[in-house]
Amino acid sequence: MKPTSGFLWQLIHSLDSSEKLFFKRNFLPDKSARLYIRLFDAIARQKEYDETALLEKFHPAISKKNIASQKHYLQKQIGEALVRYDAKKDPSHELYGSIQLIRIYRKKGLFAEAYAVWEKAMQKARKSESFALLQLLKTEFEKMVIMSHAHSGYDEMLAMFKKNVITYSEYAGLITLRDIYMESLLLRKKSHLSQDDTLKERIRILLHRVEQTDFATEDHSFWYNNYYAMSRATLLYLLNDTAGSLVLLINQFEEWKRNKQYIATHGEFYIELLYMINYAGILNGSYNYVSAVFSDELNNAITNKTQRAYFEAIKFLSLNKIYNKTARYDEVKKLVDFMKSGHKRSEPSLNAELNSTVNFSLGVASFALEQYEDALYFTRRAITGFPEGTREEQVAVGQLLLLLIAWNIGNPRIFESQYRATYTYFYKRKKKQVFETVLVQCLHRTFFMPDQKKRTAEFKKTVQQLEENEQLPIQQRAFSIFNFPGWLHSKILRIAYRQYVEKKVKAAGNFSTTFNS
Repeated sequence: MKPTSGFLWQLIHSLDSSEKLFFKRNFLPDKSARLYIRLFDAIARQKEYDETALLEKFHPAISKKNIASQKHYLQKQIGEALVRYDAKKDPSHELYGSIQLIRIYRKKGLFAEAYAVWEKAMQKARKSESFALLQLLKTEFEKMVIMSHAHSGYDEMLAMFKKNVITYSEYAGLITLRDIYMESLLLRKKSHLSQDDTLKERIRILLHRVEQTDFATEDHSFWYNNYYAMSRATLLYLLNDTAGSLVLLINQFEEWKRNKQYIATHGEFYIELLYMINYAGILNGSYNYVSAVFSDELNNAITNKTQRAYFEAIKFLSLNKIYNKTARYDEVKKLVDFMKSGHKRSEPSLNAELNSTVNFSLGVASFALEQYEDALYFTRRAITGFPEGTREEQVAVGQLLLLLIAWNIGNPRIFESQYRATYTYFYKRKKKQVFETVLVQCLHRTFFMPDQKKRTAEFKKTVQQLEENEQLPIQQRAFSIFNFPGWLHSKILRIAYRQYVEKKVKAAGNFSTTFNS
């Protein structure tokens, strides 16, 4: 496999100091490999991948003709080193090793030794709820029974074989819930805001299937409970039942607290829980709870570099929304300044969807801070810089926000250019939403209105039109990303959007609970 130009650079820069040391000491020890150590160090020093500089530095040993194979060899060696290094810390690798050792002993006829390893491995697999590995271990036991002679410990072995963490019917339920959860995840990634009738019906069918399984209880395994809670919470969220979703997510967060050992080996599932708490919690107005979750010491158990980058990005998304909605703009500025200086370094570790969402969040925050040039840059980057990870509804809200930013910049050339782009986007898109059309028309009309009274009348008319459809879930979700009605009200009052939010929060008398700006 030929590595892509920047992949080796990304791989090397993802290594921590101990991984780099392990690689150099254990995988390229002979003199003939010094070229690869030097190549490794040179790439590690580059702030951005520069192949031309590498060719100049290592000429003639590395040339245009052989650099692809040289990089591929180095990539292969690094990969093998990481597998071996990771095996020291991951209990599942130890179990895999035990299974391989059992097979070797069995094939050599060393059944007593194979049984001894098998017994210890079974105990570890059950303790860690490694159900897939338990099935492999049971298969190895069957083969040993077939090939070995009579053994005095068979009764004990058979008792261990038949002892299960969960019943077979419950295991079947776990597999069903796992499959439903996978489909629920894909549905969430496909669409947060809008679903057609076919998609809604599919969500309801999946929710019904979850509800047909046994309720998650303490009698079930941790993973049964996790698949049940997360499937149901995700589907309820997609059906706009954020309150019902959040109850399940709160309970599951407590489950992770009681079983925090799984964060080291299954951190991705914990990250997804935090992502859902971010969405459902903020939509439900539970700002204090969401803030507490992201400040909980349990998060210190996330030690993997990539997972840590995901956590910090999701934490930023959550706190940025909360601070914007509760008018804590000094905190917003601190967050934005921090992310502007550090996010570029973590971007390679994040998927396109999260990178797009982070940039969108920076765009919204910059707009509220009246940093319109930055708002334009980050919002454009959010909807064009990560095309494979940008959701359709995010692009739609982004188009509206770009037009709003251009309106506030006040440059006719910039506004006309963005208006044409926004109008064309919505014209070509098959699905039409009333609030999108109303906002685009309002911004276009008012931009060229010299009469302030007429402008104000147009803003009031638009607010009234939006209020007529305020119960539509898709409009509610879109306005949870950015409060377009709030901006309209600020124009009616002839004050800055930031001032409007501050006045609303002050009037509500609470800066941190349920106010939705």
